[in-house]
Amino acid sequence: MNNGSWKQNEIDFLTENIGKLTLAEMATTLGKTELAVKLYMHRHRMNIGPVVKRNLLQELLRMKFGNPKFFQPTREFYAEIGITQRRFWDLFHGRKQITDAEYLQFAKYFNVSLEEAFEARQLNLFQE
Repeated sequence: MNNGSWKQNEIDFLTENIGKLTLAEMATTLGKTELAVKLYMHRHRMNIGPVVKRNLLQELLRMKFGNPKFFQPTREFYAEIGITQRRFWDLFHGRKQITDAEYLQFAKYFNVSLEEAFEARQLNLFQE
């Protein structure tokens, strides 16, 4: 097994084959354990499995920070929003759909006006 750091060609292989190969197949090809592959994907916020069509939390974070990966939640954040870490990361990665109440809590926490928040939720059918 390869216990060293990740090389660029291994990272490229991983990003190209997420969703195409199973964790076990990728781990075997890379010469790493399944856990190592899964942890790398988790640390670098790579999605595993099905995701929602439109990730509203990502859009809200993009409005506030530019890049959603710049936001690092704290315990105080979870307490103020009223969700668990697991729920936040499910929403962040798009594994679960955000509720209206949660969306309003996030908008309030990030000081996004209700007008901006609801405008971001609207479908832009006529924009190119």
